[in-house]
Amino acid sequence: MKLHVPFTADGQPVLGTYVAQTLEDLKLVKDVGMNLVIGDLKDLDPESPTGKFCRENGIKVMYHMTQFIYGQPRLGDAIAPDQTTIPLFTEFSGKIPDSGVVQIEDELIRYPEKTATELRNCERGFEGTTPAAHHGGIILFFPEECAAEVERVKDSPNLWGYYVLDDSPGDAISALRAMYRTIRRIDNGPVYHPVCAGYGSAGSLCNFGPEVCDLMLIYWYPVSAYGYDRYMTSHEVQWMLGAARAQVPGVPFVGVYQTFDATGDGRGIPTAEQIREQMEDFVREGACGLIAFLCRIGGMNGWAEYDYMQEVIRETHQEIRSTGGLVVRPQPEQMLRERVQPEGLWEKPKAIPGVVPAWHVIAPFDDIEDKKLEAVFPPEEKIDLRGVYQGKSGPVRWMKRLSYGGVVGLGELFGPHSYTARCIAYATCTATSPRRQEAQMRFGSDDDAIVWLNGAEVWRHEGQRGVVRDEDIVSVVLPAGESRILVKVYNRVGMWGFFMRFTALDGRPLEGLTFSPVGT
Repeated sequence: MKLHVPFTADGQPVLGTYVAQTLEDLKLVKDVGMNLVIGDLKDLDPESPTGKFCRENGIKVMYHMTQFIYGQPRLGDAIAPDQTTIPLFTEFSGKIPDSGVVQIEDELIRYPEKTATELRNCERGFEGTTPAAHHGGIILFFPEECAAEVERVKDSPNLWGYYVLDDSPGDAISALRAMYRTIRRIDNGPVYHPVCAGYGSAGSLCNFGPEVCDLMLIYWYPVSAYGYDRYMTSHEVQWMLGAARAQVPGVPFVGVYQTFDATGDGRGIPTAEQIREQMEDFVREGACGLIAFLCRIGGMNGWAEYDYMQEVIRETHQEIRSTGGLVVRPQPEQMLRERVQPEGLWEKPKAIPGVVPAWHVIAPFDDIEDKKLEAVFPPEEKIDLRGVYQGKSGPVRWMKRLSYGGVVGLGELFGPHSYTARCIAYATCTATSPRRQEAQMRFGSDDDAIVWLNGAEVWRHEGQRGVVRDEDIVSVVLPAGESRILVKVYNRVGMWGFFMRFTALDGRPLEGLTFSPVGT
């Protein structure tokens, strides 16, 4: 099966790796047939040892720009268009210039002074932009610093593209769009350097959309201390691409293989066969390139530490370089049975029935007494979509949030993981049925969860787990007219979110079922 190649490196499909930090690592990169690394300034500099090696051996660099997203300050609360004092979350103060320009969505705001908790005496609608209301939690973007960095690196002969996102920093969609526009405005020369963003879960697609990136990097963790899930890569790519291409038809992606959760005793390390299977599964789903999860880093061994990994990577790259594709073995019966999108390259997704497209969400509430699902907060007692309550770090409000293939990634919205541990979120929507009908509510959560339908508890899960689509199948009755759905999700540690859709009892679509809020 041929690889789709909208972007190439040295005329070949993208074949690269994360975290190749030394000259020794780069020699291995060359030896196994890679042509790209996700790197930093020393790799761009053709006078440095690593930059010179890249230049002489045809290894291009996807340059890290994630510092303009991660660790940046966030809007502390919703602000009105005429508000001149901008509140900041103190937990996410970041390093803020003493004065300058900040961008929130499409508005530029000039601030002459700041404190640890506020930007003061702000000039709203700077440089002709329109003052607007903005919701709390948005990661702020500082365009002047980003523009200077792009100007600094854009003419490097080693530069291939820009890497702007690595999964789940929080509410970054505004900053990502602003960064994309900044890069395209400054880097407008004859060589097109694509903007690339990494997505490790369906929930992380809260930070995907038009004018975010030219190329997606999709990864998942099918190899862990709990075993190997043969079907996870193919399944997750189909659902994630379906959600992404509903917004940006045909957006290309690179598959990140060799993904695993390492453990000290060696469990959770992929075998050669598993690495080959992951590569094949990505190509089967239409990947335009392949990137290894990890070359080498302290505390976690990557492919550079294992001869068998180097060998299977080398053989696969030789096959791709010589044929432009990869022999992909027939998909197993279970993979075929669970398929929701076609094999290979496609532009627009097939619809998946019954997915709840959007929710009103409010979070995070801090479970300081460790009551888990027994902790009760105001949204559980009365649903008031105009209500404002005390959350973990300040006021929280209901906000409309889209689901992505039915998944709402709460950790991805409110992250990082250290901040959202032991927190509770609520989500609500209405389902409207043209008649009374029996249905299946298909649900999954990370972690504990309760679902109420018209005030009655219809499902409860207690315990730690990850989001698995359709994991819980619950028989419910939807009356004619509107039904109120309320979901409560408790996060123990790590990822946080939930999935929901409705089908007929035989799994087919329910006729006439609609949801509010809508997904646009």
